[in-house]
Amino acid sequence: MSNYLNCWQILSDVRIGINEHSTALVNGTDTTGVFANEYLIKKINESQQLIWNSLFTDFPEYFLKSATFTFTASVGTLPTDCHKIKRLEDEDGHKIDPISVDLKAKQTSDGSNHLYYRYGNTIKLDGEQSGTYTLWYYAKCRDITTGMSSAGGAKSLTLASTARKEADYYNLMQIENVTDDWVDTISDYSAARVCTLLAETGAASKYYGLISTLPENFHPLIAERTVIVMKQSPLAVLRLTREDIDLFNENFAEAKRSFAGQAAGDTNIMDIFCEF
Repeated sequence: MSNYLNCWQILSDVRIGINEHSTALVNGTDTTGVFANEYLIKKINESQQLIWNSLFTDFPEYFLKSATFTFTASVGTLPTDCHKIKRLEDEDGHKIDPISVDLKAKQTSDGSNHLYYRYGNTIKLDGEQSGTYTLWYYAKCRDITTGMSSAGGAKSLTLASTARKEADYYNLMQIENVTDDWVDTISDYSAARVCTLLAETGAASKYYGLISTLPENFHPLIAERTVIVMKQSPLAVLRLTREDIDLFNENFAEAKRSFAGQAAGDTNIMDIFCEF
């Protein structure tokens, strides 16, 4: 049993909710279940994303972060968790204003270092400049995952092949080793699925789960919403009821009121969570 609602525990709760649970099914050593773990984790992340969408609409500043941002020949690559840029500042704290790519200078030498434009995961100063800037941005919702490690060592843990194969994707996320009962922070992550940890020692054949970056009081709702989705499958043993939806809506509204520090002001979320 894990101490946190990491992805391993959420997967376990989902399997309990759809009446298809065993430790072997959660760990993937038993693959005879109707629903594969990979499919359930996909639905878990879709539920997490939907909750994040609602939270970001009401509480965007919770997801605001800052980072040192380096331009080389006027070009810089955004952090992997960047959802939306809030502000870009130069070394003196002066704001660099965004422009459309339609307004960029024809030549770098004709542009201004006080302007930038974005294309994909890259931003470019309109002038010709290199240096270190400060980027304020809203962090996006990153997928969580669970599985069994394939290798490890001092401050290192290699995730299963089901983890994202994208460098830096899990940077600064927390991971719980369910087998050895420790929690650590991923300081760096490589495309080879190797996590660099802050303190703990990893090893092969250990079950782990990443912890959602959503506020903690919303973590139980990820499993609740996933169960609602799975109960609508024609393969599900248990069928979705009106009570399932009402309970989730009540729990979600209460979590949002608690998070906002409000005693009143229900949010009408029926339309969000009932459009299946």
